[in-house]
Amino acid sequence: MIDKLKTKFKLHYYLKDNSHAMNAFVRNKAEKDFLEAVKRIDELLDSELKIETEAYQEGGLIEILAIVLPTLHYLSPALNDIITHYATRNTQTEALDKKIKEATLQNLELDNQQKTLKLQAQIEKKLNDKLVQKYISNFYKKIDAYEKVEKIGYRSLENNEDEYIVERKDFKSFILHDDITMSEDDDAMIEIISPVLKEGKYNWRGRYKNEKIDFSMADSKFKQEVIEGKHKFSNGSLINCHLEIKVTFDEFGDEKKRTYRVLQVFGTQELEFGELKLREAGRKKQRKKWEAKHYKSLFDDTENIE
Repeated sequence: MIDKLKTKFKLHYYLKDNSHAMNAFVRNKAEKDFLEAVKRIDELLDSELKIETEAYQEGGLIEILAIVLPTLHYLSPALNDIITHYATRNTQTEALDKKIKEATLQNLELDNQQKTLKLQAQIEKKLNDKLVQKYISNFYKKIDAYEKVEKIGYRSLENNEDEYIVERKDFKSFILHDDITMSEDDDAMIEIISPVLKEGKYNWRGRYKNEKIDFSMADSKFKQEVIEGKHKFSNGSLINCHLEIKVTFDEFGDEKKRTYRVLQVFGTQELEFGELKLREAGRKKQRKKWEAKHYKSLFDDTENIE
């Protein structure tokens, strides 16, 4: 049995005007993310790889990574292909992924279909790691901002493998973005835990739907009334308000951040079952609600007259 795997991987920058030089800061910062991706792949293989870099070569600019895996995982023989998979996944065909699976499975003795399917599921999981995708995204984001790079080639130097090319026009397809959704509750009740009693951009703290939240107060009139001492808050005090909720999801659809902003305060309430004291904004809202209800009924009755 092989005790370790030593392999070489080529990272090839194709530069404008057949240049052989890159900005050192751009290259070093970008390749830090690329190496972090390789390191994360190593963690997925339950190993402790060592990476060495050889002297740069021209022909654009070529980086040769010499990688040594001291221990073997069932996916180790496909290490270079896995790196290429992540670096080219948005532009490649399915051929590379198929190659990774076939090269892995043929080296293992699986005596039934169930074991094969289970192993394929494990491979799929390792080929879709969020953290590796994040590092590759950061790599392309830095390279995309450097216009001198026209395309990037990736190639395993084992067995004279083919080079996989990613063109500049495709760099952005690797860059991950957050997604933001907005929602509103125009009849929110927030129990006040910690009001802001002085001027400044400070967040209030309260309880909304049994969850503690920090929120900004965008109702400037109400904020001024509080500063002037026109509203007193004690244990159990609530505000009735129009609340805006902003949820930021990361590039994988997982919630990353949630922020709250009170757009308008309609009224205050000293206790949970106490009387709601409406402000002018609340009375105006109440009138509009009453008018909408009764005018709709009036028109409905008119439509029923033949």
